[in-house]
Amino acid sequence: MASNRIQRSTVANPFMTFAREVDQLQQSINQMFQDPLAVTADTFAPSRLMGWHPAVELAESDKELTMTAELPGVEQNDVHVELDGDVLTLRGEKRSERIEGDKQKDFYLEERSYGAFRRSFTLPPNVDSEKITAAFNNGVLTLKMPKTNNVKPGAREIVIGAK
Repeated sequence: MASNRIQRSTVANPFMTFAREVDQLQQSINQMFQDPLAVTADTFAPSRLMGWHPAVELAESDKELTMTAELPGVEQNDVHVELDGDVLTLRGEKRSERIEGDKQKDFYLEERSYGAFRRSFTLPPNVDSEKITAAFNNGVLTLKMPKTNNVKPGAREIVIGAK
């Protein structure tokens, strides 16, 4: 299925924020149909659509999945990685560099985003959750998720027997 992409002008106007939110919603919907990982309810959370979220790449080899997340301007202590069952969640906060009451700076253009972020991903059943490692270097978070041959059972039908 081919996807159409609307190109927007970079000229500032009052509807730019709304247009960006619509684009992000469209990308989230497209991701539902194209992403090999399951989409969680977090994909459509207001914080995802209204605020900042890090760009993520996922690569697969024979032995592992590697996820990288770009977190420029985020301190390592402000990043948290959690695993709950088969749902991996990246969360943290990119703090504003603006100082309240600073009369020396008048911003005429603001394209950088700040605030809390949260991204969740459902891991495939062949990931060894006990051996996941994370490293943070130069604003890039790298997660190594080794694969295992011991696949966790997925959904299955339970046969109902007679009493």
